[in-house]
Amino acid sequence: MPETVDDFMKRFGGGGTIDDNEAQQYHDRFVSTNADDRDFDNQTYHQSATEYLGKLPDDKFQEVARSAYNQAAPQERQGLLGGLLSALGGGGAGDIAKKVGLGTTDPSRMSADDAARLMNYARTERPELLQKTVQEKPWFVKAMGNPVVMGVLAIAAAKLVSGQRPKAGGAKS
Repeated sequence: MPETVDDFMKRFGGGGTIDDNEAQQYHDRFVSTNADDRDFDNQTYHQSATEYLGKLPDDKFQEVARSAYNQAAPQERQGLLGGLLSALGGGGAGDIAKKVGLGTTDPSRMSADDAARLMNYARTERPELLQKTVQEKPWFVKAMGNPVVMGVLAIAAAKLVSGQRPKAGGAKS
């Protein structure tokens, strides 16, 4: 188990390598609310995830979004998609459906492709919704797979090593 954030920065920020299992453990520590994990700055991690996901090409983002959708439990899917639809269009979900090409605006009936298109639209048109999703649904980034987790960890390590902590003091949220 990863010991400290300093160990993380030495291993990851110093050009070292970590395996998939370690990446998952670091992800878990960064999103943890446990007092033992308070040095793993979750605000930096959330910002790093938003930055990494924002840089992915549309097709790659949709691929990992489909993967996250397919791994999520039905209630997680519905919560994620319902929240995005509400934030994006409220009562005008039909407009979003037409714009994005959704088969339905019912989160319980959306396909993985509909979900990926909706998430991609939110990512490009309202990036603050992506950051909110990353913060409120820690399973989301992890479900996108290890290449995404590794990319997020790399950005987080660079921010931590260079001292680019969030303006809010880096406290746990």
